[in-house]
Amino acid sequence: MADLYLDGVVEDVVYSNPENGYTVCVINCGNEPVTLVGIMPYIAEGETVRVQGEWQVHSTFGRQFRVEYFEKKLPTTAAAIVRYLASGAIKGVGPVTADRIVERFGEETLDIIENNPRWLCDIRGISPKRADEIHKSYTEQFGMRNVMMFCNQYFGPALSVKIFKAYGSAAIDIVKRTPYRLCDDISGIGFEKADKVAMSLGFSQETPERIEAGIIHILNVAAMNGGHCYLPKEELLDSATAVLGVRRENVAAAAERLVTLEKLKRFTAEDECFALSELYNAEVYIAAKLRALADFKFPFTLQGLEEQIASLESLYNIEYAPEQKQAISHALTGGVTVITGGPGTGKTTVIKAILEICNILKFSCVLAAPTGRAAQRMFESSGKEAKTIHRLLEASVTDMGHSFCKNEENPIAQKVIIIDELSMVDTALMCALLKAVKTGSYLILIGDPDQLPPVGAGNCLNDIINCQKFNVIKLNKIFRQAEESLIVMNAHAINRGEMPVLNARDKDFFFVEKQSAKEIVDLIIAFAAERLPKRYGLDPLEDIQIITCTKKGVLGTKELNEAFQNVLNPKSPRKSEKKYGNVIFRQGDKVMQIKNNYDLVWKRGAEESTGIFNGDVGRITEIDTRGECMTIDFDGRIAEYDFSLLEELEHAYAVTAHKSQGSEYKVVIIPSFDAPFPLMTRNLLYTAVTRAKEMAIVVGGSRSLGVMVKNNRIPIRHTALKLLLELV
Repeated sequence: MADLYLDGVVEDVVYSNPENGYTVCVINCGNEPVTLVGIMPYIAEGETVRVQGEWQVHSTFGRQFRVEYFEKKLPTTAAAIVRYLASGAIKGVGPVTADRIVERFGEETLDIIENNPRWLCDIRGISPKRADEIHKSYTEQFGMRNVMMFCNQYFGPALSVKIFKAYGSAAIDIVKRTPYRLCDDISGIGFEKADKVAMSLGFSQETPERIEAGIIHILNVAAMNGGHCYLPKEELLDSATAVLGVRRENVAAAAERLVTLEKLKRFTAEDECFALSELYNAEVYIAAKLRALADFKFPFTLQGLEEQIASLESLYNIEYAPEQKQAISHALTGGVTVITGGPGTGKTTVIKAILEICNILKFSCVLAAPTGRAAQRMFESSGKEAKTIHRLLEASVTDMGHSFCKNEENPIAQKVIIIDELSMVDTALMCALLKAVKTGSYLILIGDPDQLPPVGAGNCLNDIINCQKFNVIKLNKIFRQAEESLIVMNAHAINRGEMPVLNARDKDFFFVEKQSAKEIVDLIIAFAAERLPKRYGLDPLEDIQIITCTKKGVLGTKELNEAFQNVLNPKSPRKSEKKYGNVIFRQGDKVMQIKNNYDLVWKRGAEESTGIFNGDVGRITEIDTRGECMTIDFDGRIAEYDFSLLEELEHAYAVTAHKSQGSEYKVVIIPSFDAPFPLMTRNLLYTAVTRAKEMAIVVGGSRSLGVMVKNNRIPIRHTALKLLLELV
């Protein structure tokens, strides 16, 4: 942290963001005006402040002092007190009242407001109720000051503001007594940060609250990083003992207490296991609801489906494969139908046929997918509007966090619900979806189980298929038009563990052998930035996507994104930019949201809603460095990002295969190179190739490509859903 200090009186508050405390103000510092920028919540004119930070030169606004830490000092002179009270900082006090109060009490005014507020009733126009309001407003102001001074030593200004907003003036006491509570209550504070606070406050490593918070942390990490809905008891105890540096018997005791508190569930799969209650309860609900939907006895029997299917064949001059007919028939006669298949096997054709027959039967239908791009693909292929699952469920934000307006009390109205790309749907979202599906609906689940599993915890599609309790129709036939695509044929070859065709000409799948990382990077840049746009008229940002298997290294997303930014969106005096950590965000950049943010407001024309979700891709249209925010266009949804949210963004010139799921691009370029073996998997390569709509280009080593094709390693995900489905 910088070690420069300034003291002064606030002369003017130029800008203040009430949500995060970011402020631009001018102070009188030794009779010289100085512009301060930084997080300084509730700053008011007339206040005396001490700030710590460093000088910087803004390209537009000139020399400024960037504040990293600040504290307020009470104004001491009568004139300063009048100015402070007259600024509007204290609710219930305006300029006239300020003059009257200070005229009556002089330099003791603030002490009177804090300790003897009823004395204010001697002032004309101040009732006992108004005096109490003035006292409350004043103590809140300086409660904030005390909280900021205490919390800044641990968290910095932005998180300190969040803590004060959550706990108010009681924040210091709460943090001192129960620091691990921060993990649950404050977004951005994980176990490690809370643990550092606790250790500095003298908590013991063996403190029960620490071990309990550590166990929950380990299960959360297992869910986020490994997709696990539970951990076997021995694995959990081993991990917690090592990570926390505590005795194993204390970990076991803490786990039992968490079960008693209903924060964990203990159950038996092959061995004794522990799960976070919300994840276990979600899997229990999914199993019960799917069974109820599948077992529902419809009060009528649909007649004439074979004739309807034959009529569609005649109308469109096509012939459905036997499994396609089976899928269409099952979808409209059973409560739950699962349709799977790789590229080119006619899943879209089946969806269109189901929609046509529903239209004839006057059945209302709704289409949805996990991401915006996947929903857009459904719309383009079916001609019917498709929504994201979050939008279908009407995601909203409350004081208690995010929720869905569609639920058991307010279910989805449509009779037929078609969900695509189910391989991407994690346990939490699947549970929320099923809560909104009323019994008696036709639920049609479509997905490719050979693609990567969801980023979040769970493996719903594969568990539903493998339990063998539902109508599962696998589309196997590759249709003639798809057979002409080497993308499709090579994707199926990869899925069978066979090397793709690499030497074809005049096809839509190309391979270029390169060995060194530098050669691979140089050729990928040449393809994306010059050759393909020039030859095919492609937009390098909208039409071409680099998909790689790792984040790290020369061919990982981090370095590839930096290289592509320099080529496709280079630094320019005409483009504003913001450095965040080691990353530079620049106007015009292609970026991706990397976590669900349910309360971020977006606008599209007159429409306004909330929610930008993991995997959404947009373009930075404006960066306001003075207002500390940037504007991003997510396919027409315009969202404003406060700079404190930049941790939720990363560049998207190159993305991992996981992040590409649900999307489709005209051209996909895939580097083939030696990466950590667990990342060089068949399903990762298969997922990347199947994202290409018109052309797939692989650049790199054929040996590395062969390793990926042969490596059918699929990491085990600990999920209880299959077991629960087999039991119900």
